[in-house]
Amino acid sequence: MDEVEEVRRELRLPVAARQPLQHLAEAGDRMPAPLPAPDRTDALLAKLGLAEIDRREMAAARPSSDRHPALWWLLTRCYNQLVRRMGEVGPLPAWPSLPPELGPEARYLYPWVFVCGLPDVRRYHRRRAVPPELSWGILAALGTQMTYHRMLRGEGGLHTQDWLTFHFRGAVYSLARLHIERLRIWFDADADGAAEPGPRRDDRALGLHVPAGTLPPEQVEDALHLAHGFFARHFPDEQYRFATCVSWLLDDQLREYLPADSNIIRFQRRFRLLPSPGTDDNATMVEFIFNRPLCELDSLPRHTRLQRAVIDHIRSGRVWTFRAGWFAW
Repeated sequence: MDEVEEVRRELRLPVAARQPLQHLAEAGDRMPAPLPAPDRTDALLAKLGLAEIDRREMAAARPSSDRHPALWWLLTRCYNQLVRRMGEVGPLPAWPSLPPELGPEARYLYPWVFVCGLPDVRRYHRRRAVPPELSWGILAALGTQMTYHRMLRGEGGLHTQDWLTFHFRGAVYSLARLHIERLRIWFDADADGAAEPGPRRDDRALGLHVPAGTLPPEQVEDALHLAHGFFARHFPDEQYRFATCVSWLLDDQLREYLPADSNIIRFQRRFRLLPSPGTDDNATMVEFIFNRPLCELDSLPRHTRLQRAVIDHIRSGRVWTFRAGWFAW
C-alpha cells in the first residue's frame, strides 16, 4: 500500500480524497512545521482572535507525530504547501475535510497548520510593509471562523480551512471591515455601453468579501478608498483596475424582498452581473445568515426582513444563488 493510500485509510477519508492527498504529498515535508512553544501558545491564539474555550481545547489537541502519525503527515504537508505558495493568489488544492469522529486532534488540525504558518505570513507582511495592526487584524479571521464553526456545529474546530489559506498567504486584507482579496479575473466581461473595456481573463482585480453583519454603503465607500492607497503602497508592482464579488449578496432575487434603499440592494447596484446563472446554494446562504444548518429551517428566527426573505424563499421551493459581478474603479 502506498503512503497516500495508507494515510487516507487511517484518516477514514473517502476514495475521492485521494487526489487532494496526492497534491499534498507532492508538497513534501522538507520544512518542519514549527509548532510554537506550549508556554507561548495561548498568547498567540488570543492574538488570532480565538475564544477562551477554543484556545483551551486547541492547546489540549496539540499535534504529535508519535500519537497521531497520519494527522502529523497531513499537518506537515499542508504547512509546506501553504508556505511554498506564500504571496500567490488563487486557491490551493482543497484540503480534505476530516471526519469529526477522529476527535479533537482532527477537528483542530487545520488551525494548528495556520499557527505553524504564522511566522511565514508575518514575514511576508513585513516585506510588503503591511502595518502590524492590519496584519494581525486579517489573521484574526481564524478566531472568527472558529467561532462560526462552534455556533454552526456545536463543537470546536474549523470547516473553512480552504478560505483561510488566502488569509495566511497574504492574499486577503481587511480594510474598514471589508475583506479584499488579490486575485486574477476568471472571465471575459461584456462591457457594452461602458466608458472603458471590461476585465479580461487573467487581469488583476480585487475581490470584495463582505463579512457577517451590516456594512453600510458609506463604509463600503471608505473601504474602497482605503484600498486604493493600500494596494498602491504595499503592492506597487500590481495594478488593479477592477473589483469583483461572488456572493449571495448579488442574487437579484433579493430585490423581490428588500427595499431599493437597503444596504444590500445599494451594494448590488455597484456591479455588472455576469450573465451566467451562478451557483445554487441554500445551505450556505442559511449558514451565513443564521449560523445554523439548513435542516433547522423551521426553527430559525424571523426578526429581520432579510431573515424572513431567506426562509420564505426556500419554503416556497425556490433556490438562492451565488452570483458574480464586477465594476471598474
